[in-house]
Amino acid sequence: MARLSIAGMEKVNVAIKNSGRNKTDVYWTKKALVSPETWNRFRNGKGNIGNNIFIACCKVLDLDPNEVKEQTVEEINLGEGINFSFLGRATAIEMLNALAKTNKIVVIHAVGGQGKTTVAQEYLQELESNGYQVIELYVPIDVTNIPSAKSVLDEWFNRDFYEMSSAEFGVTLGRLRRILKERKLAILVDNIESLLDKNGKFIPEHVQYLELFSALSDHSTQSITIVTSRCRLLESRLRSVYNYAIPSLSQTDWQDYFTYSNVLFDEKSLAEMHSELGGNAKAMTSVCGEIYMDFDRNATNFWEQRGADILASADLKDLVAGHLERLEKLEPFAYGLLKRMGCYRYQSIPRIPIEALFYQLWDSPKESHIKTIEVLKNRSLVDVVNSEYSLHPLVRAEAVHLLKQTEEEFAKAHSSAADFWKAKVQSLDTDKDLLMAFEPCYHYLETNDLNKIIEIFLNPDLLKDEHLHMAFYGRLSPTLVLELLDKLEERSLILPPEQGMPVLAHVKSFRGSLYLFSGEPQKSVIEFDAAIKIIEQINSPQLMFFLLSNVFQAFACKLDLGEFDEAIVLTKPYLDNIDRYKYIEHPLIQQLLYVYTTIAQSFMLAMQLEHNASAALTEQIYEAIKNSSLSISDIAICHTCLCLGAVCLMNKRFDKALEIYNTALQFSHTTSHRQLEGKAMYGLAEIYRNIGDLPKAKEFCLQAKDILTKIESKLDLAKVLVEEALIAREMQENGYDDNFEIAIALLTELNAPKQVERVRKLMS
Repeated sequence: MARLSIAGMEKVNVAIKNSGRNKTDVYWTKKALVSPETWNRFRNGKGNIGNNIFIACCKVLDLDPNEVKEQTVEEINLGEGINFSFLGRATAIEMLNALAKTNKIVVIHAVGGQGKTTVAQEYLQELESNGYQVIELYVPIDVTNIPSAKSVLDEWFNRDFYEMSSAEFGVTLGRLRRILKERKLAILVDNIESLLDKNGKFIPEHVQYLELFSALSDHSTQSITIVTSRCRLLESRLRSVYNYAIPSLSQTDWQDYFTYSNVLFDEKSLAEMHSELGGNAKAMTSVCGEIYMDFDRNATNFWEQRGADILASADLKDLVAGHLERLEKLEPFAYGLLKRMGCYRYQSIPRIPIEALFYQLWDSPKESHIKTIEVLKNRSLVDVVNSEYSLHPLVRAEAVHLLKQTEEEFAKAHSSAADFWKAKVQSLDTDKDLLMAFEPCYHYLETNDLNKIIEIFLNPDLLKDEHLHMAFYGRLSPTLVLELLDKLEERSLILPPEQGMPVLAHVKSFRGSLYLFSGEPQKSVIEFDAAIKIIEQINSPQLMFFLLSNVFQAFACKLDLGEFDEAIVLTKPYLDNIDRYKYIEHPLIQQLLYVYTTIAQSFMLAMQLEHNASAALTEQIYEAIKNSSLSISDIAICHTCLCLGAVCLMNKRFDKALEIYNTALQFSHTTSHRQLEGKAMYGLAEIYRNIGDLPKAKEFCLQAKDILTKIESKLDLAKVLVEEALIAREMQENGYDDNFEIAIALLTELNAPKQVERVRKLMS
């Protein structure tokens, strides 16, 4: 059996990159005569594979197997059957296998550094080979950075289940329960103690995690959840939970590890070290790394010189702190790098590439950067997987503590980290790119550079003619952005008004557009209204573009809510004084003025029964869209077409409305935004009903209903239910009254009285 070493994985990655082929290209599996699963295990270094298969995989990359494989126990004459990457934990795996047969959640608990996460990951890897889908959640030690249970579920649905989550936590949780019954999932929740109080219960501010764990602990699920914690989980409301205290490594395990690491020792010193450090796994690797680097591999000398310090405290945190103190004296650049690595979050992006470390080495010679990083690797102070780096939570906690001691270095580290992420992301092709694009915001939040966060949102380089949060539509749940905006608002409110109010205006604007495109126009109107008042109060020329954008987006919300008169009252003062805004310096201002004002004017003319004049204006904008003369995004075009189609319906220009709604449907597919797709289909259903093609109307109506039900867009769903009832009534089908009643219930819940009034008129 063989597997890649860490250096071997780097060589494999380089060889694949130089070949010009993708790492998952079927070319490799065909040439090596292996399955895709085996190829992935080989290139990721996950577990041992047969020697012949290992050699075949190396051969297709023109690599020498002996140069890239991990050194085996046999090769250093230590006997057979010992896996030093997973030393002394075979019994723990057997125990987990036994416990998982009768428990849905197993909590591995022990003091820090005992190897809880290592055991959990090894066990999940075993489950993965048996057909389980593995999902991992790493809970930050800092309670202020813990993501909400809602955002965790949203990420699982987007990243792991490829399904849309709901805007409501309870609905998403219900969908998770279904998935847990249908699929074999192996879930790791690491470091849960941050979520627990001293009695082992979930802290009140994160009580939604109790609901999540309740779903995971249900006996009817096919899932297995492994939790790591420094304390037991003692929630009486959870079923099928077992708290397993993982034992320490034995003295024999320590002896094997020191031998494998080529460290010299005498049995007496080793026995004392093992006893005083409680057989702790992290202590073993940490001490071994220090002995190897600083004491010429002699454990006896180390114990004579350092034993008294370690005897003062057997707590691993103190051991890490002591290790770092010595690192500071011997390798100051490596010490500085370790501190600064603490500024990275390791959450949305759990591991960082080596370039992120280079950005933190601003005060050391470039030629020494690799050597500095190797120092941390050799001392077991950084974790490396597939050439990407992370910190053990305990090491990171100490790094963060040390970094905060120097205000200037703290600010510089976060600023450099933000610079790295900005340089790293050149496009938004993948969801990971999108998550990385938002990482600078968290660094600027730490240093209170709120205006720089606003600049990230407004960055025109990554998203054509849109702001960054717009990229979440149809790809990821907006929960992550909403939580970031909440933190940004909190910080803006404690600033002096002249600094905080412009930031707050942007926050309200961004949040309003997120709600608008998430199917929550009531919340949108509240946010837009607040932003408009702030901008008018501070009278900032730089914010006038947002003032107009907010006015016309609020106008669109009011149309959705059926508040036509209120929409006119909101918009008319700005239309009457539109010339004062034409000289605003903003790249999108002319497009905004042309599109939004024309739509608003055409709507007002339709309300006044000036149908010909209204139709002429809608035709004018639509021609600009067809000729590609509008420099706006696909989402904006789709939204514009939906508004134009609605006005055409008011003017009874059904042929033109049909053409426009079909264009909207076309653009909704390019954006992958399901709500816009559902709206376009609903519009088509309404047109076909008006022109008498009831079968086609019903077809589009049912498609829209299916989409909008899945994404929980309640207002749009209510409109579709009404349309479905109208179609059924004209087709003389029974039971359509139920749809009217359900729609009224939804609209009442959403506080949309004008729409309720409209439905009651249609019923009579």
